[in-house]
Amino acid sequence: MSMFSTDIDRWREDFPALGFTDDGERLHGPVLWAEPAMPDQPPTVFTARVEIVPGAAFPFAPPMVRLLDSGGPLEITFHINADNTLCLWEDDWSVDDAPWLDPRKLLDRIADWLQKTAAGWPGDDSCDLERYLDQEDDGPRMVLYNATRLVPDQAAQTEGGPEIICITDRARRTGNIVNGRRRNRKDRRLAWVADIGSAVRPIRSWDDLAASLGTHAADVNRLIKMRVITVILLRYTRGGADAALALRVHPGDTGIRIAACESADTSTPTRAMRAGSARTALANVPIAIVGCGAIGSFTAELLFRSGARVLTLIDAERLKPGNVVRHFADLQHVGWPKPHAVRDRLSAIDPDVTAVTVSHNRLTVLEEATALVLRHRIVVDATGSGRASSLLATAVTSLDAGSDGTVVSVCVQRDGDVLRVDRMPLRPGENHMSPLPTVEHTSQLRERGCGAPVSPTPPGAVVAAAELALRVVIDEVTAERKLPATVAEVRKPQDQPPFDVVGWITSDHPERAAS
Repeated sequence: MSMFSTDIDRWREDFPALGFTDDGERLHGPVLWAEPAMPDQPPTVFTARVEIVPGAAFPFAPPMVRLLDSGGPLEITFHINADNTLCLWEDDWSVDDAPWLDPRKLLDRIADWLQKTAAGWPGDDSCDLERYLDQEDDGPRMVLYNATRLVPDQAAQTEGGPEIICITDRARRTGNIVNGRRRNRKDRRLAWVADIGSAVRPIRSWDDLAASLGTHAADVNRLIKMRVITVILLRYTRGGADAALALRVHPGDTGIRIAACESADTSTPTRAMRAGSARTALANVPIAIVGCGAIGSFTAELLFRSGARVLTLIDAERLKPGNVVRHFADLQHVGWPKPHAVRDRLSAIDPDVTAVTVSHNRLTVLEEATALVLRHRIVVDATGSGRASSLLATAVTSLDAGSDGTVVSVCVQRDGDVLRVDRMPLRPGENHMSPLPTVEHTSQLRERGCGAPVSPTPPGAVVAAAELALRVVIDEVTAERKLPATVAEVRKPQDQPPFDVVGWITSDHPERAAS
């Protein structure tokens, strides 16, 4: 703490040379800034006066800067905090690199803020209109909406509440509502949806909001006072970026009170933004996952989260309570066929699982394996079964040369110490890495009803194996094909080379660990 006090004292010592006075708490001084120049005219230079206070968060956050006198005509619009301090930096900075620790850079930033304010913040794409309003004070709220289904300039029914309010796409006619006490039950708690286009200044009051609603303002005002409309959703743009502002509206003694709410778009395009770059390539590729146990369930989850939607899930077993700790499904699905449990869990990520089919069966004969490979671009073998793996390997290597069917076989070995993925069929010049010899099970873990001991493989190894399989599938589907026929991760050195070194090994470079 004493170190930072010394640093702050040293920081303050630079300001007097820049024309600032220092009373030990506040710094006051000038900042020169230039109004944007008109064509064929030199810019006009003004001298503003500011107050700088290193607050409690300084130097980890910028000092608080207030504008005392702009020195020239200036309409303050954006990038001002509720306490009237200037919002100078949007991004977090490491304290070691923070630009505000250099007084000259701080003053330059203030001058730049003044100039951009005078220019109206051209090109600014900060979509944060909620910061200029009071927040809802009777508890946290979130307003959900589907941006692809919103129709502006009309009222829509809402669902849920009080913590989460969902704006539906069910429009309500409001012109015939003249009595707030005798209205239809469906006309309660409506939301008004508006599109105000480019936001040129923040909304801070009902008057600002009414101006943005245009010819609909009077009708919305009437409906708010009858408590028919309780939520307003404003769609707007800033610097070409689309955004929305959700407001709770209440009639009060002194007028209509508005407060900002956190809001979020539920549309599929928005929810898919974080799926990764392979989302489009995966979207329509038929992928089968044989074995929906530990690895298979998480492989299905990762594929689905990454954008895969045409999935076939196959497993003959039902979920047991002891499975759950290493399974994507949870205790609510105990007793369910594993494929059904996985599909139900996928629906919690995206409700549209119409292209996810399930089969509560075991793969037993070559004809079934061949038919499966022919129907799917990728078949993920997550069975951990020598018989099932042999059926799929035989099926895919027996296909005609023109077939693009691929089997990706994933497993954990040595109780999770080694993760391995093999892709089939081999491409010209490829070979699979030598198998890691099987060791006799030494686990003493037994579960009633299970014929074999329970593997002590930790959940982390299961998820890591699923992620490895995902990478191989994406490599194949996107046609990047940078991964060789075998990819393995050694998490704990084994006695047999090349599995005696921690790290990645592949069939291309089995002699060394790769990063």
